[in-house]
Amino acid sequence: MLKILTLIGARPQFIKAAAISRAIKNSFSDKIEEVIVHSGQHYDANMSTVFFDELGLPKPNYTFELHAKGHSGQTAEILQELEIVLAKEKPNALLVYGDTNTTLAGALAAAKNHIPLIHIEAGLRSFNKAMPEEINRIMTDHCSSLLFCPTSTAVENLQNEGITHSNGNCTVDTPKVFACGDIMYDNSIYFSEYSKEHVLIENDLKKDTYLLFTMHRPSNTDEPKRLKNICQMLIRLADKHQKVIAFPMHPRTKKALLTHLSVEDLEAFVHHNFIKIMEPASFTDMIALEKNCELVITDSGGVQKEAYFFEKPCLILRSETEWVEIVEQGAAIVIDANEEKLNSSFALFQSKSLTFPHLFGDGKSAEFICAKIVEEI
Repeated sequence: MLKILTLIGARPQFIKAAAISRAIKNSFSDKIEEVIVHSGQHYDANMSTVFFDELGLPKPNYTFELHAKGHSGQTAEILQELEIVLAKEKPNALLVYGDTNTTLAGALAAAKNHIPLIHIEAGLRSFNKAMPEEINRIMTDHCSSLLFCPTSTAVENLQNEGITHSNGNCTVDTPKVFACGDIMYDNSIYFSEYSKEHVLIENDLKKDTYLLFTMHRPSNTDEPKRLKNICQMLIRLADKHQKVIAFPMHPRTKKALLTHLSVEDLEAFVHHNFIKIMEPASFTDMIALEKNCELVITDSGGVQKEAYFFEKPCLILRSETEWVEIVEQGAAIVIDANEEKLNSSFALFQSKSLTFPHLFGDGKSAEFICAKIVEEI
């Protein structure tokens, strides 16, 4: 029986972990014992506890209480707490997801303690090292023994950095690299059957008539001029097209709006007739919002993909994206915080028909990943 220690700490990781935990329970319970560690990176109940309950994710065996606020302090605190757990549990491998401070702390802890590291969502690159997530991705991939890539592009990115599939034992010097599809697609398929449209009714949203907006990245929320510009260009878009913009607000974004906008600008945005401010959405509520909207505007990598899964066009509020496949397919456009690009891209999507071929696997990525873990670790 393999003991796998799963480290999670942020909303997207809770969702991804649900797919792996479900696969272990259904098909690998006699081969894999999973020990779940919650790093405490997301402390807000709406961004943490509710997801465990909603997703059927097993309660964590360990939960850290973090006190540091900055990236480096938070990473160091997780690293210190995690080393204690690793010494106690002595797992066969440590499993991490994505590109957060939690992910990086897990990678460093595994490397320093000579424990094989499994990285799910490996090989993604924005090629912008000013993003903390980009550094986290690169460091984690180079510490990993078993790397699971959601797309062929991710495999190519690893190859360009000298990380290739090796023969023989699975180690950090001879890693195994697999294109497995995207476990977020697994979850979107699975939970779409359980999503309810009450969130639309509660917020007076009509199917296929509203725009869904999310924003949480520091590059957008922590720069006052950019934040003000994004808010104003959304107001003008809504006014021009008489479109309601549904905005489930991330706690980081709420704090930024209160901190960086003047009272006048804040009031103009949050009380605008077409801006529908909402509490952070649960995963199934988010699926309902995505399935029923007309178009998505976001800086979230996960929401970009989910828009594609539900065949919705997407405008990306960043200067680049890791998910180049959906841009190349023509289903998403990178607009940064450029109002001219916002307007022209919105008009383009209203005038063209789109296709959404399967780019992210068959919805059975979690089973594939678990089978390879059993085979390789």
